[in-house]
Amino acid sequence: MDLDIQPVRSSLPDYQEIKQLYHRAFPAYEREKWGWLLFKRYFKHADFTAFYDQDQFVGFAYVIHVKGLHYVLYLAVNDQLRSQGYGSRILTTLKHHYHDVPLALDIEAPNPKAVNNQQRLRRLAFYQRNGFHLTSRKMKDPEVTYQVLTTTNHFNGAKVDHVFNWFEWPFGWLAK
Repeated sequence: MDLDIQPVRSSLPDYQEIKQLYHRAFPAYEREKWGWLLFKRYFKHADFTAFYDQDQFVGFAYVIHVKGLHYVLYLAVNDQLRSQGYGSRILTTLKHHYHDVPLALDIEAPNPKAVNNQQRLRRLAFYQRNGFHLTSRKMKDPEVTYQVLTTTNHFNGAKVDHVFNWFEWPFGWLAK
């Protein structure tokens, strides 16, 4: 059964909880400014959505749509509900909602030297169980290397560039 979807906006009863989860779920070097996320969704190329199981807030996703690709920039499950299948249910809901073109996302690339390599491997296995495939596309930041995964076997890595170019335009330097 799909989850209920609500756009994230300040009038949403769980707005502050969503914002706090965003700050807990992602390290500072991965987070964009909250205001930037809200601003960019007004351009109709991004959806910032909260997911509900009946009336219970279970998580959120931020998805960017550019050039035939839906890119899941952020996905987080409510801390109190992790390991209860909600991550898979959110992905299933996203796949049904965005059925027209593939989904893609990135994770910290597995690295035996990384302190959190076991977590990285568990995350990779989770996404693979949910229909995502590794691509050869990697993105390097000073802090970490990310590996792109997608729901299709025919992946065009240049589409990822379009996603991030759109997200950073016109004031990408303000987003950090």
